[in-house]
Amino acid sequence: MAGIILRICIMVLIFVSAAWAGEEKLIQESCNRFKPLHVKADGRGNIWTACYDIKGAIHIKNLSDDKDFIVNEGSESISEGLSFDVKGDNVYVVWMEMIGGRKRLYFRAIRDSGKTLSDPVLIDDNVTQAFIRIETRSDTSGNVYVLWYGGKKVGKASEHLYSVSSHDFGKTFSEIKNMTLGYDESIYPSLLVDENNAYMFSYSSTGFEINDVKRYMIFRKTEDGGRTWSEPVEIGKIGVVTLFIEPIKVGNRLHVFWFNTYDAVPIIEGAYSEDGGKTWVRTAIEETRGFDIGYLRVVHDSKGHIFLALSGIWEFGQKERVYVIKSEDNGTTWEKMIPIRHYPFDITTVTKPDILATDDGEVVVVWADFRNIRSNLYMQYSKDYGRTWQDKDIPLEEPGRFNTALYAYTDSLVKANDRYHVLAYRFKNDIVNIGEADCPLIEFTLADGGKR
Repeated sequence: MAGIILRICIMVLIFVSAAWAGEEKLIQESCNRFKPLHVKADGRGNIWTACYDIKGAIHIKNLSDDKDFIVNEGSESISEGLSFDVKGDNVYVVWMEMIGGRKRLYFRAIRDSGKTLSDPVLIDDNVTQAFIRIETRSDTSGNVYVLWYGGKKVGKASEHLYSVSSHDFGKTFSEIKNMTLGYDESIYPSLLVDENNAYMFSYSSTGFEINDVKRYMIFRKTEDGGRTWSEPVEIGKIGVVTLFIEPIKVGNRLHVFWFNTYDAVPIIEGAYSEDGGKTWVRTAIEETRGFDIGYLRVVHDSKGHIFLALSGIWEFGQKERVYVIKSEDNGTTWEKMIPIRHYPFDITTVTKPDILATDDGEVVVVWADFRNIRSNLYMQYSKDYGRTWQDKDIPLEEPGRFNTALYAYTDSLVKANDRYHVLAYRFKNDIVNIGEADCPLIEFTLADGGKR
């Protein structure tokens, strides 16, 4: 009898304490869910992650060896923002520290596949009064680019985008460049890098002083590692961009997408260039007109398939819905929006879809779903470039047991060694408006229908 009771107790303990197979806790400490969370694959089978713990330490980890680097040790209480990039053997991290209104941007590199951590490099000592919107990108030749949003007043202009670059894998950096000089206000820094060039996009405005505001999507390009940049190209006048600038390059075609509003009517717009950004063709994805977007992700494969995953509402008071829209001809034409959630009721909401596409036709979408009252992660996938999808949504965790969420402004989904990995925040109870949470990394494969 005692043995039966013992076995029952063990089973109950396992149910209460253990997560599903196929997931692991990122760090032993609690994470701060209000701060950025990153996951990236290095193309060699390694998965790197970056997060803040609840005390403000920034953790950088390679899941292959479980080594945990703290890059801001001693400055935990004054650190904000987090930008993160992985390229080959190198990992790059940028964050801001603020003391008494003085804002400093710091850079560190982890080199030799995680063997060495560089000393901090101060790249901005309150020169630009940096905000925490920071973009870091790199190539395999040692060029590293950092682009950020700064609040220093220049003449009558209040906000600009600034950049620095390195040509020696982040050992030294250039002088700070004002990338949007001549505009009154610029926000939403967006940076795209390939093996030859770097491309910058921004949402910039003029005419504040004369009450004749004009808004533009701005493009600049460097072909020499950031030593010089092209003059700004105005892709075109636009409406009010409230969120999201998503640049990609597919073949020789550069793309940029943004969420725009004209006279309170929202729509996803874009533009593409086939001459390196000298001239642009404007596009509007008419299927999205009137859809008030809360979240947008853009991905592609190398064959000209482009996929947008988006969540939002069609009318006030409606619960958020999640859709996918795709192009099979490199953005020249767009197909109809597909509701990706297979659930018959509209009384619960969804949010923050992330998406990944591969050259062999796999397209995977993951989102946070409230169909079980608590927020759980669900997944849908296609194996034929998004032409058909599964009949049922696939839960990535035990339905109804946890409150789990994706961070809104960074990648949450990667693939390495034929397995997909999702990095999320999981709350410790039903109080979800506090900062403390765990960070599970959830692993699954499509070979057995999403089983983990």
